[in-house]
Amino acid sequence: MNESDKNTALIRNLTLFFGGFLLFTDVFFLSMGIIYDMPIIRYVIYVKLVINTTNIYLILKKHYLTSTVIICAVILGFMITGVVCMGTEPAFQLYAVGMITCISYFGYLHKRVLKKELPFVPMIAVHVACYIGVYVYARFHDPIYNVPRSAIDIHIIFNSVATFSIVILFLYLFHNIAIRNEEKLERMAMVDNLTGLYNRHYLLAALNQMETKSPVDRWIALLDIDDFKKVNDTYGHNCGDYILHQIAVLAQETCKDCIVCRWGGEEFIILSERKSCGSERLEALRKKIADEVFRYEGSDLRITVTIGVCSYNESLSSDIWISKADEKLYFGKNNGKNQVVL
Repeated sequence: MNESDKNTALIRNLTLFFGGFLLFTDVFFLSMGIIYDMPIIRYVIYVKLVINTTNIYLILKKHYLTSTVIICAVILGFMITGVVCMGTEPAFQLYAVGMITCISYFGYLHKRVLKKELPFVPMIAVHVACYIGVYVYARFHDPIYNVPRSAIDIHIIFNSVATFSIVILFLYLFHNIAIRNEEKLERMAMVDNLTGLYNRHYLLAALNQMETKSPVDRWIALLDIDDFKKVNDTYGHNCGDYILHQIAVLAQETCKDCIVCRWGGEEFIILSERKSCGSERLEALRKKIADEVFRYEGSDLRITVTIGVCSYNESLSSDIWISKADEKLYFGKNNGKNQVVL
């Protein structure tokens, strides 16, 4: 499932969740209206039940934008009804504040996935205006019903828990979006899309970090695919991409504890902090590639690589260190190819 499908499913699930949440609150507030004899609450709930049931149908028919607006309007309308009937003490007004995070997240999803604009600013403005309005109303008007303290306490607990749950849910979702987007941007900046290996930017950053640490035995190897241009010219660039990807897989398998990067074009860099067995491992990689039969669209290809290796020297900068490996690589390319030059 791609990112768009996941977000579409998230919109459906969240909208269904709120549709179900409203039906649950309808049952709760209807019970309170019956127990504490509040006819207006009961009548409003009857209307809400019809609207919320219809809204579930709209959600199932994928009318997510319309459904979201209905959900916000219903919650806002009942918030006003609750304050008018019972005053501000039972905390109905909290729903106006809690729904701001809901509107913000739904607005993001609709714009990102459905390419439809949720009236974000007007909806926020209406919720803020209603929040202020109910306080002004309550300042000059007594509640319609004088209910016992027990009813007020029950409503305070229920409304507070429901509101904070909404806020926490959407803050959690926003938190996850921030992390996922940051990781995605980091991956795009540091990972080569074709091979899945780290790229030049990542390697240079890794080298800079190494320079700040204590000197250790390490080596760097520059690997180049022999006669790669002939592969592209003979079999096409799609075949060339296939070879690059397969070479990357083989390099990762053979050099598991090394940093393997695509340096550019058909060149790869392998960086290791373990000096021992470096030549044996690179020779094993060269031989593994040379013995591999690369099959592409009915053709069998034999590919060889040349590798230049340079051990670490504290007097060398990162650029010069790589250049030294590059010099050894081209010595091998000019003297028979298909070899590891130390």
